[in-house]
Amino acid sequence: MSMDFNDAGPQQSGGGGYEPIPEGTVAPVRLHLKGIKKSSKGATGLDIEYIVIAGPYTKKRAFSWTGVAGNGSEGHNKMVDISKSFIRAALESAYGVNPADASPEARAARTLSDWEDLDGIEFVARFGIEAGTDYTDAETGEVKAGKPKNTLQAVTPDDPEYTGFKPAKPKAKGGGSKAAPAANGAATKSADRPAWA
Repeated sequence: MSMDFNDAGPQQSGGGGYEPIPEGTVAPVRLHLKGIKKSSKGATGLDIEYIVIAGPYTKKRAFSWTGVAGNGSEGHNKMVDISKSFIRAALESAYGVNPADASPEARAARTLSDWEDLDGIEFVARFGIEAGTDYTDAETGEVKAGKPKNTLQAVTPDDPEYTGFKPAKPKAKGGGSKAAPAANGAATKSADRPAWA
């Protein structure tokens, strides 16, 4: 049997031509906690996958290693502070909590009983692009350009681009449901849908 592949297009890099989501894109994502991993420099971080759940980039993915514990060095302490700020913003985005809200309910929404509480939360993200890091090919010794990758920040309810997102109710500690939207006025009518909806 003969199979002709002459009409096939040229192979794309990365087994499918990975292209980062464009800089500045705002879209809702679901966080998947893949695990907790240690770095070679003694830091502990969350291995996270973000899956876009609405808009033109639905099902596209981004990844991060978010450092949550370090070796006590100044650099590691700064890393942990940045990670804590991101996690706080992701929880505020997921549960419709304004960053300035200091009520007991808001404080409870920003509290985790375990890292696993993050798995499955949905929040609004703004994507950035980070340049790839050059690396040396182990076989050829040739220096090759690293591929760019997405970074992201959580968009909180005080940001105009949050409009249209329906936040969940915070999980009850011990495994409550987060399926129902919060009644805090953050959700809007379908006529006010943002570009990603």
